Amino acid sequence: MRKRNFIKSFLYYSAIISIPILTVFLVFLAFVFQGKQSEIREDAETAAQAVRDNYSLVLDSAATQYDILARNPRLSISLRGFISHKQIGYLDVILTNTILSNFNSLTNNAPYIASVYYYLDGYDSILTSDTGGTTRLSRFSDLSWKDSYDHSDQDEWLERREMHQYSYTQPVPVLTYFKKLSMFKGVVMVNIYEEQLKQLINTSSQLDRFFILDGGGNFLLQGGAQTAQLSLEDKELLVSRLEQSPDDACRGWADLSRGKYYVRIIPADCGTYIAACISHSNYYQALYTLLLQFLMVLAAVISTSLWIAYTITKKNYQQIDYFVEVFSDAERGVFNPEKPAFIKDEYDIILNNIVQLFLNQTFLRSQLALREQEQKVAEMTALQLQINPHFLFNTLQTLDFKAMEYTHKPTAVNQMIEALSDILKYSLQNPHSMVTLKDEIDYLKKYDSIQRYRYEDKYILYYEYEMELESVPIMRLILQPLIENSLYHGIKPLNGSGFIKLRIVKRGGQLILSVIDSGVGMKKTDIRKLYEKIANPGSENIGLTNVNSRLIMRYGEGAGLKILSKKGMGTCISFCIPGEGL
Repeated sequence: MRKRNFIKSFLYYSAIISIPILTVFLVFLAFVFQGKQSEIREDAETAAQAVRDNYSLVLDSAATQYDILARNPRLSISLRGFISHKQIGYLDVILTNTILSNFNSLTNNAPYIASVYYYLDGYDSILTSDTGGTTRLSRFSDLSWKDSYDHSDQDEWLERREMHQYSYTQPVPVLTYFKKLSMFKGVVMVNIYEEQLKQLINTSSQLDRFFILDGGGNFLLQGGAQTAQLSLEDKELLVSRLEQSPDDACRGWADLSRGKYYVRIIPADCGTYIAACISHSNYYQALYTLLLQFLMVLAAVISTSLWIAYTITKKNYQQIDYFVEVFSDAERGVFNPEKPAFIKDEYDIILNNIVQLFLNQTFLRSQLALREQEQKVAEMTALQLQINPHFLFNTLQTLDFKAMEYTHKPTAVNQMIEALSDILKYSLQNPHSMVTLKDEIDYLKKYDSIQRYRYEDKYILYYEYEMELESVPIMRLILQPLIENSLYHGIKPLNGSGFIKLRIVKRGGQLILSVIDSGVGMKKTDIRKLYEKIANPGSENIGLTNVNSRLIMRYGEGAGLKILSKKGMGTCISFCIPGEGL
């Protein structure tokens, strides 16, 4: 029943809270989705333009070299004479040196430019920026461009190839810009490092992927934050998109092998195209974050609904549970006088007062019956305790007589039995009656005489007090447990003998009693543990615990045992009896 009501309350409050939140979230998600779609299109357009701008800047540098080398007729004639190894005039030397200086300046200021070649048909030499002069083709290490030049019918084009800059170095990938000469049959070539061009474009665009394609669909360059190579199917898909929209209208989503991308393809210089690709995962991360936040809110709603349902169900059933528990406890004799915390209105107060009245009456009857039972048990125990010690006392006297019959004279056994009989007789008297200090000390001396037979010269017990204090009243059996504690725990573990002193002085209207031994002593931690034991009525250290309890019960907290000790030096246990107790 309770579980069913809890589930019902939980579903009810969850629906009330969740439905408005879910509705608002879905509407907001739709607006965010549309906004992200527009943002992706705008970012792709902007990024494609940025790639084209940087790419055009590089091609402009290459075209500038063509203009320098091919537009000036006088310079072209000088270069032809220089390449043909003919004797040239002073002006030709000046012009040629200017070109060579320009080569060095270009490669130094534009790190993405690898080299510049100037080649004329029919000559066996080529002018290069690598050597700063001409090199015969038979000795030139980079000739992979020549086949493309010989078979191309275009005036200007780009080609991706491997460039052997020197015969002793590994080939490096470059993008070579070709442009044929207009005055002579020949070509100007500018080699662009592929890696440096990627870095230049990556720095400005921050695209996931970008590609540069020529008019034939060949991939000249690919880069971006994601460096994995495209599969053949991906390349065919992009080329088909380009063929379907060769103008400036190619845009849309494409499913590539590495994920879904928004692709924007725009035309660029030299008959090439720029493809800018933005992964949906980056821009839809905001949607994932929004969804995660919604899930967190939903979890909070569920937790809140659980708490509300639990609180209401608990409140509804708390009073019933309380009364059932109270009556069950009453049947077992357990009573809790505290009022319940759920009381909120006058009806709760009236009902609770009725129940409390019933419980109080039942509790009083139970306590009365328990007291009567405890009194009977105490009376029987007292009678039993009284019988046993008297039996022992009579038995000891019989043993004393029997020992005298066998030896016909007093022996150590007779002395021990007589001392033990006196001790037992002393302890059997009324424990609540007061005795004089002299009686308590005489009792201690009998206890000491018995211990002498066991320990012989192991210890020396002596007393320090004034004779006028012998008439002072004191509780019975209050000193012997302290002497016994010093003997067993202080002197007995010693290798040699030790001293125990009972010191009694009257100071400031108080009687101060101290038992001092020269035993093994205790550390601070041991003293703390001993205090805990004597303060615990259930402790195994019965003697000290009993003495401490009796002192506190009769004279107050200030009369309890005080312990001073140092490891290896001894222990002092003392207590004081206030003036009103004397």
